[in-house]
Amino acid sequence: MTDRNKIKLVQAAVGAVALTLLMQVMGIVGFGQYTWMCFLPLLMFFAFGANFKMIPMMIISYAVGELWCIINGIVMGIFGSFAGGNMILGMLIPTILVIFCILTVHENFFEGAIFSNVPCIFMGMATSFFITEMGANTDPILFVELLGFWCYGLVLAVALVLSGMVVCSAIFGKERAMAALMPLPRDDKRGEK
Repeated sequence: MTDRNKIKLVQAAVGAVALTLLMQVMGIVGFGQYTWMCFLPLLMFFAFGANFKMIPMMIISYAVGELWCIINGIVMGIFGSFAGGNMILGMLIPTILVIFCILTVHENFFEGAIFSNVPCIFMGMATSFFITEMGANTDPILFVELLGFWCYGLVLAVALVLSGMVVCSAIFGKERAMAALMPLPRDDKRGEK
């Protein structure tokens, strides 16, 4: 087993314990049914390369996505009042218009702005849709609570990275741990001999 594999094995064990324990907070504060929400920001955080500098953009863009969900509901309501039950006019056209606006505003006019991380905007919009639809079947939550769950999931991501780094540094030394925990270059050909 390589040095890198040993260090990553320790990191995985520490991360598994840290995440499992920290996720229990959701149940303790009465939101155990929303523990799934903690995984979504984790996925997004690591997809962005575990870059701590992305966290403010991830939070703000997620909140913007929640606002777009509200806007979509308003636009669907307006179109629905004239649609007479026509699904295309009442649901599809308004949603197409809203998505067009999201992409135009955030990928065109405000590209690179702190509130223009389109994947996080769509994540905020999608989870808001889900909670809005699910609210009839469970205890409804507010969008601000959903944003809180998103932020807590980012806390879990940070805790995962930092706890693994602290423990691995203590066992293997900081330089070895840092070297092992850094991603391999994309052109790595580990599978080839």
